[in-house]
Amino acid sequence: MKFAGIPGGRVSVTSVPNVIFSELLPLMDDAAQILVTLHTFYLLSRKKGSPRYVTFQELRGDRALMQALAYNTEDLKRGLAKAVAVGALIQAETGETDWYFFNTAESRNALERISSGELRLASDLRVTPGESAEPPNIFVLYEQNIGPLTPMIAEELKAAEEEYPPHIILDAFRSAAENNKRSWRYVNKILLNWARSNTDEKTRRPAASERRPSITGKLADVAKPK
Repeated sequence: MKFAGIPGGRVSVTSVPNVIFSELLPLMDDAAQILVTLHTFYLLSRKKGSPRYVTFQELRGDRALMQALAYNTEDLKRGLAKAVAVGALIQAETGETDWYFFNTAESRNALERISSGELRLASDLRVTPGESAEPPNIFVLYEQNIGPLTPMIAEELKAAEEEYPPHIILDAFRSAAENNKRSWRYVNKILLNWARSNTDEKTRRPAASERRPSITGKLADVAKPK
């Protein structure tokens, strides 16, 4: 795949401080570190409220970032750790997840308030996303419901993501979990059964050049436990 170039006309832009290019990037020696840092900055620039932060789960569920990291969660963790170590990001921990702030004066002030007990992450942080969150991608669903990804499984998941609508994939994972059948083989069987029972043009998966249809319905009746 090749980048088509920046389109003509009005496009959305993200304003980046010069010090990121002149001082921060020269300190980085890892592609994952650079990808995570720049993408975190991009995500935070699209949010409103104060202070602004992203969670580990939010980053792991981001399709563009994980695609750039070849859907490798370990690369994401390494990139975050090295971004924190070099001072690009500031990390705060709670009992449930890790929170990441870009290293700005506002963020440093927020961390001081958190340390002093004036600001509590669980209840006081207010962040409004610029856009509504997308449902988890197939790679996150696999890790949440089955286990760590392997390169071979990642290729199969990528093919399935191109073949089936996102909500059908989500339903398949849910159905497998409800039946305590936590394996990709079982989830894939559900998807294949759905494809066989939905051959009508109005419900089939379109080609990449076509618009995705809106399909409703659960897969509980399609999935049959062994």
